Amino acid sequence: MVVLKFRKATEADPLRGWVPAEHYDIVSGSEVVGTIQLRLGNTEYMRLYGGHIGYGIEPQHRGHGYAGAAIKELTSIARQHGFHEIWITCRPDNIASWRTLEKAGATYEGTVNVPLDSDLYARGDLQMRRYRLTIGPQELPPSG
Repeated sequence: MVVLKFRKATEADPLRGWVPAEHYDIVSGSEVVGTIQLRLGNTEYMRLYGGHIGYGIEPQHRGHGYAGAAIKELTSIARQHGFHEIWITCRPDNIASWRTLEKAGATYEGTVNVPLDSDLYARGDLQMRRYRLTIGPQELPPSG
């Protein structure tokens, strides 16, 4: 349904608490329908507030399951980076993201208050819903 096309990598910014990330375009057919990123640090901040994945679907393409499909595609990339589980967060009022994450197999783990000194809080995100998606180790091909 979708293909992820690598767009760029960004470096960590320790002063801001940002980790390195890989950014991908979400492509359906020949059209870019959105973007998704995999944040490569496994810090407490990523697990609790920022999440390992961030995504956005262009308004005219919403409602077609592209975000969920992109999350599933990104799990193989996350496995290659050594992840066995990924945390994804969203604002409590973002019901579309709740549904997307639940359809992708993520489990709701609770809502947390965002630290006052964070970029999230500065942009108005006072709380985040936390979801865990277990992706397991990379499967090895059968030996024969």
